[in-house]
Amino acid sequence: MILFYAATALFAANYLLGVAVQLRLVDSRPFRWLHHALFFLVFASAALAVAVGFWRGEPYRWALVPVLVLYALLPLVRAGTFGHAVLASLALLCYGAALSWVLLF
Repeated sequence: MILFYAATALFAANYLLGVAVQLRLVDSRPFRWLHHALFFLVFASAALAVAVGFWRGEPYRWALVPVLVLYALLPLVRAGTFGHAVLASLALLCYGAALSWVLLF
């Protein structure tokens, strides 16, 4: 379960960074690489959490599968666009569903 929580925390950090940049609360130009590095860690940790989740029969596993598809699509959509925000927000909903499965079961 700790892997799932780590993946969720990494996603939350990257999502919040993206929102802060879009709202111009943070100027990411000096450290633009950070968002990309975090995205790599988010993608890798989610993939690992899904794999381990299926291996161990964890309740969150099915809710995180769509996240992997969304992550695969995200680099194809230009950052700062409505489509990019929608894909990231759909991933947020998937994490919320996964967390609710963990709390309920």
